[in-house]
Amino acid sequence: MESRRYRIVVKGRLSDRLGSAFSDVTLERSPGQTVLSGAADQEQLESVLARLDDLGIEPLRVEDDD
Repeated sequence: MESRRYRIVVKGRLSDRLGSAFSDVTLERSPGQTVLSGAADQEQLESVLARLDDLGIEPLRVEDDD
């Protein structure tokens, strides 16, 4: 599968503890939101989104960063 760069924006600042669940992406924290970014194929992207869901974190938007 082809890898693409993605940005997933979530509401709120993820703590270091929650952020550690996403070691395969870069976290950019700013007031009121956190952006998870990195390269992923479709399966990896779905895995990150599933992990967010498991933790009760709802993505505000998913952007193709290419």
